[in-house]
Amino acid sequence: MSLAVYEETEKEIDLAYKLQNRPKIEKETSYILNQLIVIMMNTFKDRLKSITFDSHDLYFDDVFITSEENRNALLNWLKRIVGMDYSIGDYEFGKLKVDIEEWFYQIGGRDIIFEYQDSYLLKPKEAAELLGVSAVTLNKYVKRGFEYIPNSSQNRIPKHMIYLWKDPVYCLKVQMLFQEKKLRNQEPEERLIEVMKEIVEFQMKYRAETSKEAFPVLDGNTMDLQDFYEWEGLEEELQDLKKEIYGKRKNDY
Repeated sequence: MSLAVYEETEKEIDLAYKLQNRPKIEKETSYILNQLIVIMMNTFKDRLKSITFDSHDLYFDDVFITSEENRNALLNWLKRIVGMDYSIGDYEFGKLKVDIEEWFYQIGGRDIIFEYQDSYLLKPKEAAELLGVSAVTLNKYVKRGFEYIPNSSQNRIPKHMIYLWKDPVYCLKVQMLFQEKKLRNQEPEERLIEVMKEIVEFQMKYRAETSKEAFPVLDGNTMDLQDFYEWEGLEEELQDLKKEIYGKRKNDY
């Protein structure tokens, strides 16, 4: 993207929000999304085969796309598109990929698929060794959202996941996005059972009732921090699910 195109797009975004012109906002959002995907695929050919989504399933969320949050997101993505650098490491690439997913679902997308080059994927055994965990523990991570590609190859785990899973913020983001996708095809009651089972696993592991009881003081250990944030997130999700389900039942009477 040339400087002239960048400046013109920035002006168009500002104008669309100043006028609160919904069709124009949607047009600018679509443009940034498509530019982002095209430039990602061209910039990271060594990692990506494709990025795809079904445009027929993309129904923009009017409340979000017309919000100040989306305006800031569009301007931020515009800057990131211009400054996109093929030489960034796997960690930064992984964060970029997760940020795209998060924004895609915020604007109303249903499913976006990243297909990777085989050379960018690790064998599960390699990933477990790099994380310093057993194969059993890795399988538990996969159930919580650790990215795993069910392909015909033995290489199934994107390299960036090793770094993201050690980052408390992005580890939580990955799991939240995973659950968001699952919820589209899962009833709240089904998810409630899953969440309760996962919480029980943490309770048994740490011999404690709650995450705060298990971690009265966080010592900075990466894996402990990861467990704390995962457990805390599950506890919050449990409360939200209970409110949704119990509220629904009350309305039935």
